[in-house]
Amino acid sequence: MKILVADDLPENRILLEKLLTRMQHRVILAANGQEAVDQFAATDPDLILMDIIMPTLDGIQAIKAIRALNSSKWTPIFVISALTETEDVVAGLEAGADDYLPKPFNQAILQAKLNSVQRFLDMQRVIAADTAQLKMYHDRNETEQLFLQSIFARLIRQNDLKDDYLQFWLKPANRFSGDLICARRVSQQQIYFMLADSTGHGLAAAIPTVIVNQAFQAMTRKGLAIPVIVREINRLLFTQIPPDRFVALAIGMIDSTRKSIELWNGGLPSALVLDSAGTAMHSFKSRHTFAGILADEEFDDRCELWQWESACELFVYSDGLTDAQDPDHACFGQGGLLETLAATPAGQRIDAVKAALERHLAIREAHDDISCMAIRCV
Repeated sequence: MKILVADDLPENRILLEKLLTRMQHRVILAANGQEAVDQFAATDPDLILMDIIMPTLDGIQAIKAIRALNSSKWTPIFVISALTETEDVVAGLEAGADDYLPKPFNQAILQAKLNSVQRFLDMQRVIAADTAQLKMYHDRNETEQLFLQSIFARLIRQNDLKDDYLQFWLKPANRFSGDLICARRVSQQQIYFMLADSTGHGLAAAIPTVIVNQAFQAMTRKGLAIPVIVREINRLLFTQIPPDRFVALAIGMIDSTRKSIELWNGGLPSALVLDSAGTAMHSFKSRHTFAGILADEEFDDRCELWQWESACELFVYSDGLTDAQDPDHACFGQGGLLETLAATPAGQRIDAVKAALERHLAIREAHDDISCMAIRCV
């Protein structure tokens, strides 16, 4: 070890230097407290043996000054004191010392204390190495996560969500969202829409949404029918993701010429059709199992078709919205959602739901992805 000895008596410094050198330690000497502080800053010793009564700067002041330097590692400090100097020992320990070394020096006691310090230093080095390795792993993982996030952002960026009749909100619980909102207007009268909620959270939940998004984008671009699209999404999920992974899905088309909403709902909460007063005039209940569960020959692609007589708004959401809990673990719930929708005119309901839910969550973070979409039907 590298040991700093601070003592104003030359005979004490010489004695300790001989004892410590014989034990194969490197010794640095200081004749007063100020020299001890300067040597500590210059040499970064493994251990300090500090006398109390010294000129220029006494041992107590030197210990306080060393502890105030905020070194990156903890350096043990032993007070050098006669057995009768109890007050000096106590003052040194209170100032920041870790132990004391009694005078006259006993070689066996000195060796035992140095062995104890060596064990501490070995442990400190192991902890420092582990900390450095964890930081390296964290930094590498962070870099990879940011890289993956940029890829996902590019893959999902194709969504055409800029529409005068459509509003949405998506709040991921993690860096990667397992919820997905897509829309594509193919004419002034027709708009495809989809809200997906993949099982789990984070990256594992986000991967299936890429498959769903790619299928939706490619097939709506061709103007294919909803049953064809949802069947293909189910086939891709069934064949490409593990059996314990699946996606709750609501996908459909609004046709203002026919004044109709065609919708397939597998596993999501009921999609609501709201009148001008915010009252639910129709609901598209989940009539199918999740996408990705059934093989193609077992899958049911039948959609529900509903027609409106007066202007209305379709509201689709994931269960992360109603399951969100406040600090007292009370859920926002269906009641909170319906109350908010009823109090807000069409075209403003997404913002109202967002504000109401954020008030409900208060300081609590959401533990599930939250998504909702509203499309006005005129």
